[in-house]
Amino acid sequence: MQAAYPGAPAQPAAYPGAPGQPAGYPGAPGQPGAFPAPYAGQPGQAPYPGQPGQAGYPQGQPVYAPEGVLPCRFCGSIPAAHVKFRGHQGMFVFMRFLSNEGPFCRDCGLGVFRHMTSRTLVQGWYGYGSFIITPITVLMNLIRRGKIANLPAPQPNPYGTSHPPADPGPRLLERPLTWLGLVIPFALIALIVYAATH
Repeated sequence: MQAAYPGAPAQPAAYPGAPGQPAGYPGAPGQPGAFPAPYAGQPGQAPYPGQPGQAGYPQGQPVYAPEGVLPCRFCGSIPAAHVKFRGHQGMFVFMRFLSNEGPFCRDCGLGVFRHMTSRTLVQGWYGYGSFIITPITVLMNLIRRGKIANLPAPQPNPYGTSHPPADPGPRLLERPLTWLGLVIPFALIALIVYAATH
């Protein structure tokens, strides 16, 4: 997809700061909080480094959006990849299918992957169909994770507005919800076997 992003100047020039870390993302990674909404330039907020026309951005250099460059849907950072992570909730009789679709930068995407996968492991087992759908959903997320994890570190977007990415949080196996979710299917199987034999 080739298009200038909102706020991008009209003329082309090279992407400043590549390779390496350009100025910007003060304090990242490790920014606390949930996934942020796209930066809207709230009143009183200091200019985000790396934005056209703001301090820290090379002046007098036109900018262009190279073919294939995608901004993260949460923070506007680049590079980003188009990935859809899925979740599942089993509710005995009914079930619920969830999804969260990119493009995501590396940090925001890993946060979405870890959040949806750990919750699926806890909420997805309760139903005959869900008992099969849940491991398939988790496996799909694990396969798609590589597309996000292999991205370079998020950079400020010189073609439009962006702000620091979300903290992806603890790794999947460092989350108590993940371990609880891995224990649940074995506990349910043990309960079914016990009920069937007594």
